[in-house]
Amino acid sequence: MNEPSASALIRDFRQWVLTQTSSGYKLSVNEKDDNVIVVETEYCRGEVTFFPMDIIQLSVLNLVSNRHEFYLHFQMHTLEHAMKLFKEMLESVKELTVKPPVKVLLSCTSGLTTGFFAQKLNESAQLLSLNYEFTAVSYGNLYHVANQYDIILLAPQISYIYDTAQKILHTKKLYRIPPKVFATYDVRSLFTDLKSLACPCKPAKRPYIRQLPLKQQVRSHTKILTIALIREDDHYLLSSRIYTKHNDVIFDENSIKPNICMEDVYDICDTAFAIYPEIETVGLAMPGIIDEGRLTLRGQGFDESDILNSLSTKYARRFVLDNDANCIAVGYYSSQDQYHSLSCYFQPCIGSTGGVGSIHNGQLIEGRRHVAGEVQFLPSSRGYITSTPCLTPESTLAWAAQSLASVISVLGPDLILLSCRLIVRIEELTREIGKYVPEKYIPEIIQLDSVKDYMLLGQMILCTEAMEKG
Repeated sequence: MNEPSASALIRDFRQWVLTQTSSGYKLSVNEKDDNVIVVETEYCRGEVTFFPMDIIQLSVLNLVSNRHEFYLHFQMHTLEHAMKLFKEMLESVKELTVKPPVKVLLSCTSGLTTGFFAQKLNESAQLLSLNYEFTAVSYGNLYHVANQYDIILLAPQISYIYDTAQKILHTKKLYRIPPKVFATYDVRSLFTDLKSLACPCKPAKRPYIRQLPLKQQVRSHTKILTIALIREDDHYLLSSRIYTKHNDVIFDENSIKPNICMEDVYDICDTAFAIYPEIETVGLAMPGIIDEGRLTLRGQGFDESDILNSLSTKYARRFVLDNDANCIAVGYYSSQDQYHSLSCYFQPCIGSTGGVGSIHNGQLIEGRRHVAGEVQFLPSSRGYITSTPCLTPESTLAWAAQSLASVISVLGPDLILLSCRLIVRIEELTREIGKYVPEKYIPEIIQLDSVKDYMLLGQMILCTEAMEKG
């Protein structure tokens, strides 16, 4: 018996989607474009869009925060997979069937005094039918949980961190509680001040493609698909690009999901291969330890997972798997000609130890079993991570300085690249490193605001080198 064609599966999927009605949301076909099915509530707009080549896009836009809660493309292969993804999309919609409360986080040194104030505010909000939800947290956990909240209120005793917190939490609204209001638990005055802070956010702009210059000749003779997995706040970003043999970007897409799995990588590959079937090589930039094609990323379901072999077998194409920090180092190195040796300290998540990617005299240092740069194995990390986790700017600064002092003493790079949300002042990091390394040996440190472009470019270059080796 022949399997149904993709067009038949899409027809069945479309019909099935239109039966998924609910009192919690409105389901309809877009009046201007019947290739779009709309799932909307008063506070979100979801869309199922059907494109040529059997490609489907699923998206959910939070109309309160103006950010995508869910966004991906996939090519139709099985009805079961398409239904599974649509159900994941509906989970985001269902969370926005009622107006989400304005989530307010109060923080003080220990969280005790703000905890009592938060209780008073919640009781008053309920009595006054105000759509606020208040939570208190100690300063030690402020940055770790801040991304779950809309407004951050700093108690007077930690108001001195306002400027630093504003740089780290630049997408959030911060407010210093006046001492008199805090001392008297003046709920009425605080609600008055919150009105101006609770206004809607501006719509998020789609980031532009940054075409980095290449200082070295790179020719691949074919198109290369690169994929980067980046942890961002409370979701994962899977960013993908296709480079031509002249290094021009002809495809640039992002997937946003609360959790990730290998099927998400398959969906990106399926979509790219449908549009550009001539792609022969795919590069993946991933966090974690990569050893002979096996990925170890504990806490995310990857424990020496043989993903390289799985992908190569599934698609009969060449796949190249590299560490994310290494890709950033290669991408930056290839876009300049001033530095011959550099190291990149990359800590994308608050609370993690991060990793280091290094190039010495033009050669990427991966080490035996690709363990080079895994600073989590430094002797100084023993007991430090559990006793003083990297949750605050102060603890992160101390940890990064110790890690980079080790890198400087072993490799002596000409440049250090820094990508770490909790470190906002290079001069403070330099002073901290100076506790271990004489100032004259500390190299220049450059802070990277965004690493995606360097990561994808570096992965493309590593793919080219793998192709040249055969």
